[in-house]
Amino acid sequence: MKKKVNITICGDICPTNDTEFFFQNGKTDSLLGEVKQILTNTDLLIGNLEFPLVDECQKVVKTGPILCGKTEYINFFKDLNFTALGLGNNHIKDCGEDGVISSLYICKKNGIKTVGAGNCKLTAKKPLVIEENGFKIAFLAFCEHEFNVAYENEAGANLFDIFHDYEQIESLKKEVDYLIIMYHGGIEHYIYPSPLLQKRCQKMINKGADYVVCQHSHIIGTKQKYKNGTILYGQGNTIYGHRKNDSSWNEGLIIKISLTFIDGNLKSNIGYIPIEATYSGVKLMCGEKRSKLIEKMKTREKEITQKDFILNSWKKFCKSKESLYLPQLYGKGRIFNKLNRLLNNRLMKLFFSKKRFLITNNLIRCEAHNEVVQTILKGEES
Repeated sequence: MKKKVNITICGDICPTNDTEFFFQNGKTDSLLGEVKQILTNTDLLIGNLEFPLVDECQKVVKTGPILCGKTEYINFFKDLNFTALGLGNNHIKDCGEDGVISSLYICKKNGIKTVGAGNCKLTAKKPLVIEENGFKIAFLAFCEHEFNVAYENEAGANLFDIFHDYEQIESLKKEVDYLIIMYHGGIEHYIYPSPLLQKRCQKMINKGADYVVCQHSHIIGTKQKYKNGTILYGQGNTIYGHRKNDSSWNEGLIIKISLTFIDGNLKSNIGYIPIEATYSGVKLMCGEKRSKLIEKMKTREKEITQKDFILNSWKKFCKSKESLYLPQLYGKGRIFNKLNRLLNNRLMKLFFSKKRFLITNNLIRCEAHNEVVQTILKGEES
């Protein structure tokens, strides 16, 4: 007996100045055109909700932009028949705990499941398990540490914990047929995995994950077939507005996973549909542009198999970011430090604003930023 289920995974979704009208009015046809059929022609549809659904945003103090959208925007996702939304990202807590709780409530009220966030750490870590057409499919959504995390008694996103989550992956896989991980992390606008990101994702496969997709980078990255699983280091945007003269931002992949049981054996087929944001909406990428993108992806897939390619590429990338990162970590000399101690830290408070402290804190605690900083500083030692 042959059974089949189709899964569609979208990347980052967020209303912008040029697309907000469509979210406000639920006009998915006007924005997506023929892409809508690609999204709705499936059994399960999931994507990353890169903003909280909340009517009144109490903005948190953080670095980077504050993203949010009205609760009525849920109608946009209902019109596309989303099965679930991943909330494990760096923006779901931009409006504080209220924004997280509102998003969870609005999704549940409208029949859309969620994964990757909760009203506390325990619920944020809860996997999403769906039974469809005789298949048991699990989703986990993780994020890196920024201004977004769920704590023991505080709502937020599901921070990836190396001391807990590998074991969770291993035990969960024993209960399901297929396990998909949405990992919101890595460095933005970098097409390859960092050494640490690659190790982390490969271990997820080792522990039982069948497919790992890295979101957050806002560009299409590199695909890797690893042991019995597949990793995509960078899915690109699905709906995040059009940026003039920024082709990589405007490009994304729709992931199609087809699972089939044939005589008790599970077979999977994974496909990628390139899309692009234009002035007039989100379109299917076609023609020479599509062919070139596919060829680039094949090239990158081969490149990362070369010895030391990942490390050398990463070092080169970090070197190019020195002028961005080092000023944020700029330290004072011994005289300043001694005076600061004598004055009970008053000099630091005078010269370093709360904003600068937040920036430094984020560079240190966020796994991706920390890896860049350590690579840069190690290079300065040599």
